[in-house]
Amino acid sequence: MRQVTGRSSNNSTIKASIRLASGGRFFSASTLTNVAENGDVVVVVDTPRVTLVTSQIASELAAEAILAINGQSLLSDEVAVVSDAVGDKVAVIAVAAEAYKALAERFGDRLHFTTPLLAETHSDEKALVIEASENNYYLRLYNNGLQLAEALELYSCDELLYYVANILEITAIDIPYIYIKGAAKDCVKLLKKYYKVICE
Repeated sequence: MRQVTGRSSNNSTIKASIRLASGGRFFSASTLTNVAENGDVVVVVDTPRVTLVTSQIASELAAEAILAINGQSLLSDEVAVVSDAVGDKVAVIAVAAEAYKALAERFGDRLHFTTPLLAETHSDEKALVIEASENNYYLRLYNNGLQLAEALELYSCDELLYYVANILEITAIDIPYIYIKGAAKDCVKLLKKYYKVICE
């Protein structure tokens, strides 16, 4: 994991959950003292301020620069972290600087970051996979491998439908199913008017 600092005048809210890589248990900030003293600690960062790149790009460019190129320049209270590789992809994520500092001081080299964009559910299928967490939506399109991965902050079901329709039109991939998890019932109902949707 590499970390780079940056500055900007904007404000941001970053949400995060913490889980042990092996046990899958979740912890709030107030219970970090109960985390085991050995083994990796994986922080799953719930934010649309993330992008996936190849391992080669991540090794050649600073994390801060990658986010800036993606139109997500760091805010004044953020740092950039790089996930461990999943296949040939790594995630570059903007994380609240105070949260990063507290976690790094507590866990040191045991600390790793990841994002729902790196999940591989249904990666062996031809499908669009959507994972929702409040207003954050993680979309992964598969067709003989990952074709597209987007993290979006959306506030209406119409917005979700718009992005899904655009992604499928631009890529011209005729998918049999959309798998969706965590989305509001109204959004699922709207998508079902136009696509075959499987709720998980």
